[in-house]
Amino acid sequence: MRSEKEADTTGNVNKSQKLNSLFSKITGKNRTSSFGKFSQTPLMDLIERKEELVVKVDLPGVSKKDIILEIQDHYLTITAECPYDDEVGHYIRRERFYQRYEGAINLPVDIDEEKACAKLSNGVLTVILPKKGLEKNAIEID
Repeated sequence: MRSEKEADTTGNVNKSQKLNSLFSKITGKNRTSSFGKFSQTPLMDLIERKEELVVKVDLPGVSKKDIILEIQDHYLTITAECPYDDEVGHYIRRERFYQRYEGAINLPVDIDEEKACAKLSNGVLTVILPKKGLEKNAIEID
């Protein structure tokens, strides 16, 4: 029998698969790149804090210049490529090839896109998305 935690994780995996299917429908892209290589969905976490959303994405071997982040219609889309080095010589074994990542994650709240920022460190992309409308506006009394 599965624990609650395992059941929750399975539910999240199913949600992720549904989101990836929706991403394909929204973007009109199938899951292959222009080179005919398979496109992989990166592993992503979405964390909600009081003032911001934090998205963490595993992108091993990817340089920041090869990452595209876009926000549209409450979705953060991530596209990244990891080219491989074509070493001169005879390969005895070769398992590392061109890799393309594509994924989308639903943002459950309005965010302030102008204040969004991202950082790539040790193959993990961290995107900070401040929530919109948290500023308090004083009302002047006449």
